[in-house]
Amino acid sequence: MTAAQPAGPRSDTYDVVVVGSGLGGVSAAALLAKNGRRVLVAEQGDGAGGFAHSFKRGNYTFDSAIRVIAEGELIEGLLGYLGVRDRCQLTLIDHMYRVHFPGKSLFAPIGLKEFMEAHIREFPQQAEGIRRFFGLRRQMFLEAAQLPMQLDPGALDEAMKRFPTLFKYRTATLDAVMADHLTDPRLKSLCSALWPYMGTVPSRLSFFAYSQFLGVLIDGPYYCKGSFQNLVDAFVTALEQNGGELLLNTAVDKILVDGGRTEGVKLAGGRVVRAPVVISNADAHHTFDQLLGPEHVPAPFLKRLQRLKPSASASVIYAATRQDLLAFHPAHETFVYKHWDHDETWKDIQAGKPGGMSLSVMTMLDPSLAPPGEHLIIITAVAAYDIGRPWKQEKESYTEQLLAEFEPYFPGYRKQLLFSQSSTPLTLERYTRNYRGATYGWELIPSQIGSKRLSHKSPIPGLYLSGHWTEEGPASFRVVLSGINTAKTVLADGGVHDTIPSFKPPDVPPLAL
Repeated sequence: MTAAQPAGPRSDTYDVVVVGSGLGGVSAAALLAKNGRRVLVAEQGDGAGGFAHSFKRGNYTFDSAIRVIAEGELIEGLLGYLGVRDRCQLTLIDHMYRVHFPGKSLFAPIGLKEFMEAHIREFPQQAEGIRRFFGLRRQMFLEAAQLPMQLDPGALDEAMKRFPTLFKYRTATLDAVMADHLTDPRLKSLCSALWPYMGTVPSRLSFFAYSQFLGVLIDGPYYCKGSFQNLVDAFVTALEQNGGELLLNTAVDKILVDGGRTEGVKLAGGRVVRAPVVISNADAHHTFDQLLGPEHVPAPFLKRLQRLKPSASASVIYAATRQDLLAFHPAHETFVYKHWDHDETWKDIQAGKPGGMSLSVMTMLDPSLAPPGEHLIIITAVAAYDIGRPWKQEKESYTEQLLAEFEPYFPGYRKQLLFSQSSTPLTLERYTRNYRGATYGWELIPSQIGSKRLSHKSPIPGLYLSGHWTEEGPASFRVVLSGINTAKTVLADGGVHDTIPSFKPPDVPPLAL
C-alpha cells in the first residue's frame, strides 16, 4: 500500500485538493491528475479507501465493507484509461446470492431469464406477474437511458408522454410497484430480498434506485482478487504516476474560503495548502458544518441539508474459522430473514436486534485471503445508530445473537472460530466520520435519489462534492461513477470538455431524476 509522506505535502499550492480517499475521491483525483492537474489527496486515516479500505489481522485480509462491485466493464475501462489495468483483477461471480426465509430458501443465479425462472419455480402460479415485474425494471432502464440528466421544465410534458413507465414509477416505493404486479406477500418478500444492499426496506426504498441496482447485478457482480484495497491502490498508483500525492494520517481541519470562493484547506497541525478547487469526498454534514462552517453556506442549502435523512448504519463481524464452509455449498452472499415481513425486520433493527443480515465466505472466491484450511467470513447486519441504549453495552450480546443466526446454515462454524472482531455503528462513525455511521449516504427513499441528492457542484464556487452523498448514490460502482462525474465537472468548469470517456457500455443509463 502507498505510504504517507512523513514531511507533509511537497508544495503549498495545488490545482486540486481532495478531502478523503474513498472511491469517489481517489477516482476523481486519479482522473484529474491524468488530465494534467496537480492533485493532493488528504486522508485522515492510516490507509486509503474509506469503506473500500481493507485491513489485516495476522494472516487474514478483510474487506471492511465492500464485497461486490457491478459494471465490471466500466471499472476495467476506467483502469485501462488510467494505465493501471494490471493492478486490479476483477472476477465475475457466477451467481447473486442465496436467501433463507422461514420454511423456504432460494438460490439466485445471474442472468435475467435464470433469475426470473428461479422465482417462478417457487411461485409458478405468479409466473406472469414475476415476468411483468422484472420486465418493468428493464423498461425503466431503457427509458432512463434516453432521458437527459438535466431536463428543461418546458420539455416535461413531452418527456412524460415519451417515457410513461419512468414517470409513473419514478417516485414510487418498491412495495408500491410490487403491489401492482404480485399478489403473494411471500413472493414480494422474495423479490425484494436484496434490500439490505441498499440500506432500507421495500416500504421505504425507491423502486427506481432498486431497479437500476438490481439490473446491473443481474448481469453479474464482480469481486476484486486480493481485496478491494487493490482497486483503491490502482487509483492511488495512477494518481502518483501522474504527479499527484496521497497523504495518510492527515486530516483536513478547514476548507478555506476567501471572497465567497474556495481557496484551499488547512491541515491538522495548521499547515495551509492553497488550491482554487477543493473536492470533498467526506461526509456531507462534516463538510458543511465543520470543515466549511455554516457562515459560508447559503441558508437555503443548509435547510435542505437538514431535511435530508441519512441512511441506516451497519454492524459487521469479521471472523475466521477452521470449519470447511465450502462443504455447505454456500453462495458468495447468504441472506437470512427471521420474518417474511420486511417491516418486521425493520422493527427489529430499530430495536437493536439483528436484521437485514448476510454472510459472505470471502475465501470461496479468493483462498489467498487466509492460510490453507481456513475460511474468512464477513457478517453484516443493517443497524440503527440510535437503539435507545448504549451500543457499547449491547455489542457483545448483539454479536453473539448475530453469529447464532447463521448456525443453522453453517452448523458448527462458531465452535471452530479462530478469530472474531466486530464493529457497531459507532465504529463506522469513528473510522469514516460518516454522520451517525451512515453507510449509504442519504437514505434511498424516493425523495432522496438522483438529482434530489447533492450535486457535484456545491453552492460555494470552487468546492465540489463526490461520493455516496451525491447524485449517483451508494454502492461501490456508483461512487466510482460519482468520482468520474466529479472530475468531468471540474474539468468542464475549467473549460476542458470531453477528455474523459464515459467508460460505460452503450446500453447503461445514468441515474437520472
